[in-house]
Amino acid sequence: MTFNELHKNWQSQPKKFTLTIDSDLLLKEVERNRKDFVSSIFWRDFMEVGVSIIMFFFFIYIGLTEKIWPMFLLALSCLWLASFMITDRLMQKTREPKFAKILTDCIQTSLYQVNHQIWLLKNVIWWYLLPPGVGIAVFMIYMVFEVSKVGVSRSIGWISFLLGYLIFCFFLDWGIYLLNQRAVRKELFPRKEELEEILKSLKSNDA
Repeated sequence: MTFNELHKNWQSQPKKFTLTIDSDLLLKEVERNRKDFVSSIFWRDFMEVGVSIIMFFFFIYIGLTEKIWPMFLLALSCLWLASFMITDRLMQKTREPKFAKILTDCIQTSLYQVNHQIWLLKNVIWWYLLPPGVGIAVFMIYMVFEVSKVGVSRSIGWISFLLGYLIFCFFLDWGIYLLNQRAVRKELFPRKEELEEILKSLKSNDA
């Protein structure tokens, strides 16, 4: 029986009916659910940090070889993303409640982790989308000035292309933002409400 099935069975019982559940079994299911969530977050962050570090060195290389200084700004934005995610993970390790193999502790730890992910995704525009967005905008402005030095007919085509690319990047970022907000609504908020409800039920039963 999964964690969700245990919870649904618990809530489906009549109010005057006392349901006895093996606390060890419930603890194992809650902990398994928590570990799956932590694992998915870890591999997501691992991929993000890995790609950011690769792009950091790529932009540094292009900036040095092609003498395009905005590339260094893009490199810094990638370094910021990797540093933020690593620092955030290390800080949360010290701040999250300690799990003492007690059911309520496990739920509180899970709830803390879910709340933090909600905060990250709701503010994704500031720490994830804005830094590279600024770098891309500066790069586009730099390229517009560079292509304006060539003939008028050629510069119009290049400027149109760059403006189109900038618009594409804007809608791409907006789409990423919407996908993250959808994940908050469809996945994280229901998980949070479920954990809060179970924790409330446990505390009321202990009272």
